[in-house]
Amino acid sequence: MVNLPPHFLDEKKKEVVFHIKGGFPVTMGIPTWMKAFPPEYKGVVVRCEETFYRLREGAGG
Repeated sequence: MVNLPPHFLDEKKKEVVFHIKGGFPVTMGIPTWMKAFPPEYKGVVVRCEETFYRLREGAGG
């Protein structure tokens, strides 16, 4: 299994929200990570930790 960064599923929006503080090149792993989730889901990156946890709480994760 690939080591995934912190993430949660937003089932209403069909999104996998990843918390990645940096950007490139870490974000290049998203297509590989997305193989672990249903194909209809898309990957979203949130850089701010506070925003990530607020979104996760709102998504019921």
